[in-house]
Amino acid sequence: MIQKTKILTLILFGLLFVNLSAQEDNFSNDPVVNTENEERKIRFGLQLNPHISWLTANTSDLESEGSKLGLTYGLSTEFFLTKNYLFSTGLFIASLGGELAYEGIYEDNNGVSVPSSIQQTYSIKYIEIPLTLKLRTNEIGYITYFGQFGLKSGFKFKSTSDFSYADINNSPKIEGVNTASDIFFINMNLTVGAGIEYSISGNTTLMLGLTYNNGFINQLDKKANLIGANGKAALDIDGEPIYADKDPSANMNYVSLNIGIFF
Repeated sequence: MIQKTKILTLILFGLLFVNLSAQEDNFSNDPVVNTENEERKIRFGLQLNPHISWLTANTSDLESEGSKLGLTYGLSTEFFLTKNYLFSTGLFIASLGGELAYEGIYEDNNGVSVPSSIQQTYSIKYIEIPLTLKLRTNEIGYITYFGQFGLKSGFKFKSTSDFSYADINNSPKIEGVNTASDIFFINMNLTVGAGIEYSISGNTTLMLGLTYNNGFINQLDKKANLIGANGKAALDIDGEPIYADKDPSANMNYVSLNIGIFF
């Protein structure tokens, strides 16, 4: 049901985009629309977006255990489709993550595999490209209100993890492990948000907004350990891990406070 809702949202977004694009000629030829700001076709901006992110577990072998604070920053480009509708894109660097708990294997200094309860904290860096539609009100005083929705694509370029092991002597912890091979290379989000723009002078405006980004692609690209009757990860007669037929699955989600300036 959730997947169907997301697909319908994408279809509606596409139809609305086509409809607004068809209105662009009317906007450019409208004699009423003749001020300096309204004749602009494109504008650029800088953004700094603090956020809180988390991984939502989709399979029973995983549990979502915690969130992670991070930062997204980059450049925005917005194209005026009509007076009050803009197509927004850009290029951003995002530091996302979260914490998952699961039953797995700890390998000691002698290379011996030992079943253990594991908490893994992910720190993943993405290059993000948003493709969104922004709907704005007319300026009220110095303030313009807007709503925004669309898609956001993220391309992983780095991933590290911290591991905490239970059921092991001294409860070992390992930090800063390169886990890039365990993370899928792309992330896709449905994004929706709202905010305000405050006119400073001429074409320069300050922007403040809030955005929710709902990931819908599995970010894990690894095997899950088979769980035995004792509730722990199973080993074969040679002491090697046994893997389950079903791979683990978790989606990346985050909420961001958007702070920017447009020129």
